Amino acid sequence: MTPQQLAQEVETLFSLPDVAIKLNDLIDKPDTTIQDLVEVVQLDAGIAATMLRLANSAWYGLPSRVDTISRAITLIGQKALRDLVMSTSVITTFKGISSEFVDMRDFWDNSVTCGVVTRNLAQLSGMRATERLFLAGLLHKIGRLVFYASRPVQYRQVLQDSKNGEAAIIAAEETVFGFNYAQLGACLLQAWRLPSALDEVVEYQLDPLSAPNQSKEAAIVHVAADIAYHMAPDIKARYQLGEYHLTFRESAWESLDLERNVLAEVMQNSLIQSFELLEIINPRAPVIL
Repeated sequence: MTPQQLAQEVETLFSLPDVAIKLNDLIDKPDTTIQDLVEVVQLDAGIAATMLRLANSAWYGLPSRVDTISRAITLIGQKALRDLVMSTSVITTFKGISSEFVDMRDFWDNSVTCGVVTRNLAQLSGMRATERLFLAGLLHKIGRLVFYASRPVQYRQVLQDSKNGEAAIIAAEETVFGFNYAQLGACLLQAWRLPSALDEVVEYQLDPLSAPNQSKEAAIVHVAADIAYHMAPDIKARYQLGEYHLTFRESAWESLDLERNVLAEVMQNSLIQSFELLEIINPRAPVIL
């Protein structure tokens, strides 16, 4: 089996909501108006409310309160809107994954943290498409969820090597399936008809300098994923958080042309930002005393 075949197999099981599909199509059309987007967003009250919360959060730092969907879209931009809708939609789409493999709260902690770190590194690197790269960071491990849900028996074999770290898990994926989570995730993004640059970044995150067109973007996600892995792990009881030891490829870091001393600040800022963002797009259930 190829990653393309597995992605096609689960495409119906893990399909995006209609609102996400419609918005994705509209944003790609040059003649789309703000009102066109407003009409689609209004079809989903949850997404509309989340958009307003995000527009009024410190994530965007807008100077005045945003109280209409049209103003929110105008201020945060259409591509940021797509990222928001995709974020909330994907979290909803993958509910119900067995806790045997992953604590979904931890998984989204890791994913959102990676998205935030990716965005911050992209900004420091002088890149323009920071919102798109946030989405690449958010979705960098989406292939793992497909493995968990569609091939649980085989993935138990993979997790036998989980105590040996992430590299051992990736190697076990390739042994058991013939491909890894990054390649599978990229194929799912293709099946969802997301921008092609996005799936390339996800596919080459483990070997970023081999990416044909998006090597710097893939390098940013590669570094961000390593940082997020230590800040917010996604496989239960894998290890205890402690001192952070760099494990990303040095060549990937060098391609970003950043000083090493920015890492501490990036991690600190990202921790605060990811906590706030998680409470907006995936709020914790209230505790009943």
